[in-house]
Amino acid sequence: MDVLLVSLDPDVAEISALVRSAGHRIVETIIQRRNHPDPRTFVGRGKLDEVRERVAADDVDVVVFNGELRPTMHYVLERDLHVECYDRLRVLLELFAQRASSREGKLQVELALLHYEVPLLREWIHEGDVGERPGFMAGGEQRVDAYYETVKRRMKKIRDELESIRREREVRRIVRKDRGYHLVALAGYANAGKTSLCNALTDEHLLVEDRMFSTLATTTRSLTGTRRRILLTDTIGFVDGVPFWLVEAFHATLEEILQADLVLLLVDATDSELEIRRKVRLAARTLFPNVPSDSVIPVLTKADELPPEEVAARARVLADSEFHRTPLAISVRTGRGLPELRDLVHQAFVYPLEIHLVLVPGAEASAHIHWLYEHTDVVSAVHGPERIELVVRCRIRDREAVERLGRVVLSRDVG
Repeated sequence: MDVLLVSLDPDVAEISALVRSAGHRIVETIIQRRNHPDPRTFVGRGKLDEVRERVAADDVDVVVFNGELRPTMHYVLERDLHVECYDRLRVLLELFAQRASSREGKLQVELALLHYEVPLLREWIHEGDVGERPGFMAGGEQRVDAYYETVKRRMKKIRDELESIRREREVRRIVRKDRGYHLVALAGYANAGKTSLCNALTDEHLLVEDRMFSTLATTTRSLTGTRRRILLTDTIGFVDGVPFWLVEAFHATLEEILQADLVLLLVDATDSELEIRRKVRLAARTLFPNVPSDSVIPVLTKADELPPEEVAARARVLADSEFHRTPLAISVRTGRGLPELRDLVHQAFVYPLEIHLVLVPGAEASAHIHWLYEHTDVVSAVHGPERIELVVRCRIRDREAVERLGRVVLSRDVG
């Protein structure tokens, strides 16, 4: 659709990217500088007349307002402009609806859309009844309540289904951890390069687009180039300025980040320093206090697109941020920093205990060795006619279980 963009902030880069990612074309941008939206029409009367004239030119399908339209605003604007009016959140929801492909993603989007649309419909029904009948709310209140009850039942059903999906995912996480798998989440603002990095580290071919929110559902793959059992999860991107209920709708997806053993926080190096600070603040609000700060590794992506001095400047911004850690600069396109990143991830999961163990050959020893390969890092195994000597590294919680399998020759801390 052809879109007329209206904003109170001259910085329209993000809303423009969202509109284009949704497949629309911006025909013109109208900016009115003011500190707060007009409580009834978002822009002032004079600017509203300008918007009306532009819409009357007959080549605008939708007017997008870069902000939040309250239900009354939405009603007044569509009534006066005679064209569909979207706010920033409506564009986001349309984008989510286009991207949702999994059952979970579709449920999350439907729940968010219902949250968004109910207040607008209540306003439209209310205004329509007031205009047609005498008396406050007249007979329209019963119609609103009947519709709202239907919506509430549907929302409850969706939440129940999402909760079931969340429980299934939690079971899978527990099983993976019990089998010795480590979980790494790729997090960051929308379009930071998470899927591209996931492909590079797992040798996969997940869909990569230069559009915001090309990933809406989580995808988990094994990290290649390491003997350790490390799983990488590509997650939905963060986005600023969304209400609590939208975050709640996608909570099952965000749990993959909050429950991970390690989080790679991706930051686009091509963003300005001011933009990086804004996005890192959002990441800190999302991750803390649920994720320990020492479990987050900041990563500067797309470093090949800037000269070294600018990359260094952005690295300093990240080092001074809430995460207090110097980031690793990488480029998926050139391969810069990828070996170092693999090593960082590998080192994060080095088992702290090394145990030298002796087993007696036999059927029972075979079962023990299988268990060790499942739950520990077997450094070496020497099979002799009378004894099997193994050197394994394990987690502290597995120490007693390992020592019960055979005779311990040596146990030391290598963490």
